Amino acid sequence: MKIEFDGPVSSANARTLSQVIEALLSRIQARDTGLDLSLLSRIIVTDQLAATEQQLGATPVAGEHLSRIVADGAGGQLALLFDSARLWQILEGDGAEIARLIHHLHKECWRLHDARQPQAAAADTPLARALAPIVAAMWQEYRINRRSAWSLPPDSDLLLNHLAALLQALPGGMQEEITLYFADQDLDGLFAKSLGRIAHLMQAVAHVQGYLDGMGQPLAAVSGEMHELVAGSFLSPIWLTTAQHLAAGHDIEPGELADVPLRRDIHNAFATFGLQLREEDGDVWVDVQPIARPETLH
Repeated sequence: MKIEFDGPVSSANARTLSQVIEALLSRIQARDTGLDLSLLSRIIVTDQLAATEQQLGATPVAGEHLSRIVADGAGGQLALLFDSARLWQILEGDGAEIARLIHHLHKECWRLHDARQPQAAAADTPLARALAPIVAAMWQEYRINRRSAWSLPPDSDLLLNHLAALLQALPGGMQEEITLYFADQDLDGLFAKSLGRIAHLMQAVAHVQGYLDGMGQPLAAVSGEMHELVAGSFLSPIWLTTAQHLAAGHDIEPGELADVPLRRDIHNAFATFGLQLREEDGDVWVDVQPIARPETLH
């Protein structure tokens, strides 16, 4: 594996960093024998992550991040970039920090593996095209988390705290968007904002379900409190059907047959908040049910 170092900090610690990265990759590949990293051209540990991203033609991502996968030339190869300062800080930490690093690298490996998949064909209908990014994000979260569940750190909450926060915030947020719509009749604005909220929710659901199926555990066995919260929320019917569709779709080839049930789940998520999606004249429309009291939404 070709590992490069860019900057005085990374270069000064090159030997240790190389040994750690190579050892972790070896452990991951020994456990996941089907993992294909043939598209990975090199790993670059850099002191200036944003500058290296730009140098390779990628727009820097906002916020702090430990690593990123970017295109490396025009031949379809990929580079895995690491922020040297953050990586070294983790290695100076305790065992819990190292465990989180192993899991992070494990997930990056599966992202590299999945990058070999050909680009999906464009959906046939306007509504399918509108929902395609949500479906793709759900599959990415589910498949990667399901395959990398064995490296989960002991202190991981599986994103359950985040999902719980969404369950508490989403009914009020969606109610606010519908209230604003009845005031200004901006249907495009309502669709765009609600699409973002539903996308976030469904991606979080797929994220958690991927880990649960990878662990072979139902939610109730992992967190009785979270199980009760989901069961008593607007998410309950969506949670059950989406779990079934993700598990079934994982066992077949990626494509339309696996995607259609997830699109229905997304439809149902919209309908939960009084928004009915439909197609008309080659476009996507939203029918808004009469405004309801917030507590009836869940």
